Parts: sequence; structure tokens; C-alpha cells
Amino acid sequence: MNQKEQNEHSKDFNLRSKLIGIVSITFIAAIALAVIFGGFFFGMKGLFSILGITYASNQTLALFILACFAVGLIIDPLTKIISIILAKSLSLKKTALFAFILYFISNLITICFADYFMQSIYIPDVLLVVISAFMAIIELAFDNQPNREAA
Repeated sequence: MNQKEQNEHSKDFNLRSKLIGIVSITFIAAIALAVIFGGFFFGMKGLFSILGITYASNQTLALFILACFAVGLIIDPLTKIISIILAKSLSLKKTALFAFILYFISNLITICFADYFMQSIYIPDVLLVVISAFMAIIELAFDNQPNREAA
């Protein structure tokens, strides 16, 4: 085999190995996203059944979760910006209570928007507040800011 044939064989091998690498990484990312979405789906399904929230079908629940993600992509950065502005302009220390209130309001807005546009899911107002508070507590527990003062 001469040098030219060896280079062509090497290019083909590099292209094949790169393609296998890209497909493998894409497959692993798809599996990870499916596991995460499945966790959210079954978690919400269990929470909704415990709280007595009614929905038309599993597709409705999946759309509700996607709507919450879509609204959350807009609301969460705004919450971070508001948090920074309020903390600096009002000289507020970011205490646990301050963080809880911001998380609670952002969760309430997110769930209310998703609930408003989904007529096939009925969530009573009291449960909107309970779910938002529960999610705010979870966010506060998993927040990775160790120098937060107790409220």
C-alpha cells in the first residue's frame, strides 16, 4: 500500500470514528434527557394524583411539563436579575427568606401561566400556592450558596 492509499484509508477511518463519536454522544444526551423528563413526568403524575389534580391525558401532563419548562426558561433569568438588582439597590442580604420569596413568586408565575393556557388541567388556586411553596423549599434546599444566613 502506498502513501496515498494509506492517507485515504486514514481519512475514511477518521471520518467513521468521528461519526461514531458524534452519534454516541447524541445518543447518550438523548437518554439523559429522557431520564430527566421521565423523572419530572412521573414525579408530577404522582404529585397530581396525591393532591387530586385532574388532567385529561398523559399527553396533557407532558405538555404541561413542557409548558412549565418553556415559561421557566423566561422567568428564571428574570428572577436572577431581579434578585441581583434588589440585593444591590436595597442593600438586602440574600437571606433564606429573601430567596424563598423570590423562588416562590417565580414558581407561582410559572405554574399559573402554564395552568392558564392548558384548559385540560385543573389546578385549584390553593394547590397552586402549595405546589409553588413546596418547589421553593426544594430549590432553597438544593441552592449551592453556602454563605446564606438563616432567616
